[in-house]
Amino acid sequence: MLEYAEGRQPQADTVRDMEIHPADLAYRRRSLRIMAAIAVLCALGLWQLNGWLGEVLPRLAQGGDLDYTRRWLRGLLVGLALLPVVPLWLFARSLRRLATAAQAEQRFPPREWRTLRDVRVLRGPIAASWIGRVRGLATTATALAVVCVLVALATYGFFTGAR
Repeated sequence: MLEYAEGRQPQADTVRDMEIHPADLAYRRRSLRIMAAIAVLCALGLWQLNGWLGEVLPRLAQGGDLDYTRRWLRGLLVGLALLPVVPLWLFARSLRRLATAAQAEQRFPPREWRTLRDVRVLRGPIAASWIGRVRGLATTATALAVVCVLVALATYGFFTGAR
């Protein structure tokens, strides 16, 4: 039997009327496999980047061609600044779809959305509050993508104009 704070039991109507959105186990397994694959690919990418930088940096230092070094460094920094733009934009798009579906059903999470674990269904003002949070997070992700683009443009401008 579950124990509750201060030894109180919930009222029977509260527990009986609680609606649960069930987890999708296949979705959970697939998500975990995808996250593990992404982690392995990132680790391999960092290992390769480290090896490549270890070979390129001595050549850049020995060459003495400052314009070549500046172009190379500009390309590297602009590429690193642009790297998170597409994932952030896709994340924001997914969050907006979630908020729109939840708003249409007046239910959070929406019926058709798969979840990694069983979650309680929210309705009414609590659901509206969560929908607002999701929309805010989507706006934040979009703003971060724009900031990344602006940093890339500023980096390009800095290295182009600094001759």
